[in-house]
Amino acid sequence: MASSSSERVPVTVLTGFLGSGKTTLLNHILTATHGKKIAIIENEFGDVGIDDALIQKTSKFSSEEEIIEVLNGCLCCSVRQDLVVLLKGFAERAAAGELKLDAIIIETTGMADPAPVAQTFLIYDEIKAFARLDGIVTMVDAKHVERHLDAVKPEGVVNEAVAQAAFADRLLLNKTDLVTEADLARIEARLRGINAFAPIRRCSRGDVSVDSVLNIHGFDLQRALQTNPQLLNPENAPTQHDKTVTSVSLDQGAPRHMRTVQKGDLDFELATDFLEYIAESQGEDIYRMKGVLAVAHSQQKYIYHAVHMTFSGGFEEAWQPGEPRESKMVFIGKGLDEQFLASTFNNCLATPENLTRKASTLRF
Repeated sequence: MASSSSERVPVTVLTGFLGSGKTTLLNHILTATHGKKIAIIENEFGDVGIDDALIQKTSKFSSEEEIIEVLNGCLCCSVRQDLVVLLKGFAERAAAGELKLDAIIIETTGMADPAPVAQTFLIYDEIKAFARLDGIVTMVDAKHVERHLDAVKPEGVVNEAVAQAAFADRLLLNKTDLVTEADLARIEARLRGINAFAPIRRCSRGDVSVDSVLNIHGFDLQRALQTNPQLLNPENAPTQHDKTVTSVSLDQGAPRHMRTVQKGDLDFELATDFLEYIAESQGEDIYRMKGVLAVAHSQQKYIYHAVHMTFSGGFEEAWQPGEPRESKMVFIGKGLDEQFLASTFNNCLATPENLTRKASTLRF
């Protein structure tokens, strides 16, 4: 039997397509002065986590009140059972008096359909007694959302951007500084055509108040069933994703038998030329690039993010004493050539051979 709504832990599912700004919003929440004990469940599409390390850093500087768990894979299908096990573990610890949470935030991968994630809180009695689904908050990338809404998918394959907008209880229209007022009006009209009930709030860089995300009492089961009539059916077929969309992870810290790239610091110019080339030549098919780079002669990490051809990066936090200087890159998109990406990465290492080749291309 479920506990009363006031006794159960409110759960926010933070969703949105790749690069929409979910992790930026999550970092805003973690640094806000709200005094809440929050469990963060971070879901990464690729094999190598980038965002979880950035969230861990933010949490470390803001409060010791956060619990951070990472699930790699697709939360709406392949690792959904891992989510069930994790939540049941929270419930057991809470029942034993070992854990007191004010909120749970689940940040899904940008390729997730939020409906199966929501179903987790509706069909398992142990989880229902411990937690309540407070709201589905969907981040929308104003710069790129239309191309994803317009994407033609094979029959039976979900359009994740449409599903995320349709199932939302709140829509946060992010990156409003990158488009015009006419663009925003057109996008908002399209979103209302998909979801007439969810309030739309404009924002830039994910900067919204905590109160607009947490404890909003936004989830309405009857409305959700209108969007997805199979929501309470545990035997419903799993979400079918576009199999042409894959991820490639380049991780210098991977075990030797799994590592596809060589170790060593990168030459900054060669590395940024590589990333610019990928963004310019494959930008339409690159949904997301992100990484942390160890650059030769720099004591700071170079952290970058890209969505299609929109790129941002810079030297941010310092490498800590004893921390391995290892670069990580993640690419998500269509037509990815892992061998080409790995070999080009190796050509960016600050080795004498690569630097000699670089010098030979200069013309005076």
